[in-house]
Amino acid sequence: MVNLDMSKYSIITLEEVPSTNGYAIENVSFFDDGTIIYAPHQTAGRGRYKRKWIFDETENLYMSIVLKPDKNSFPYANLTQYLSVVLCKFLEKNFDLTPEIKWPNDILVNGAKISGILAESCMQNNQIKAVILGLGLNVNLQRHTIEKIDQRATSLSVLKGQNFDCEKILRGICDIFFESYDEFAGKGFAFIKEDYIERCGFLGKNITIREDEIKKNYFAKAIDDEGLLIVNDEFNNECKIITGDVLC
Repeated sequence: MVNLDMSKYSIITLEEVPSTNGYAIENVSFFDDGTIIYAPHQTAGRGRYKRKWIFDETENLYMSIVLKPDKNSFPYANLTQYLSVVLCKFLEKNFDLTPEIKWPNDILVNGAKISGILAESCMQNNQIKAVILGLGLNVNLQRHTIEKIDQRATSLSVLKGQNFDCEKILRGICDIFFESYDEFAGKGFAFIKEDYIERCGFLGKNITIREDEIKKNYFAKAIDDEGLLIVNDEFNNECKIITGDVLC
């Protein structure tokens, strides 16, 4: 295990781990605010609604950020949206890609998923002790493995025709994340709203949303000031979606 101290964060590197989020949660009391758990191999990763992140022998980016905010007004609900904007900016700047956000926080390139984000809270005495913000990014995932995934997916390797250094990508993402983290913490979703909406390719379209195991059809109208999705249902009634997955 290697520790690398950075100015605003520190990185703990593990060669392989079942889940970086799981490792962070199990050891959260030992970690400072801003600790990054990183592994190039993750054998039992998971996403929202307990979905499994497929295991692959190539090196990909699996990371979890341990955050321990010291104020009650912290915008916990928008953390994954903030990270989705950070990742989009990183991919645009460093790989000349045009990523889109699929509400609330999946990242797509050319309509195929390249990254997923998961936030989990650690509670103590009915208060949030820490938030573990997990990110999985398909870096060197190969085409033959992608074909086994039950949804459209892609990787940086497939898109660019070469393999990449995951640790270098990790540092680049963390630099952008912590560069504006304090401002996001103070302003909440308002700080990223314009950037977030700019990258939401599903707005103004008919979409299907899965809430638990129920699928419903809507028209996606807008994103409100709290980051919630505003839609019209089949009877043209306006409502807000708090949780769920946009399928199309």
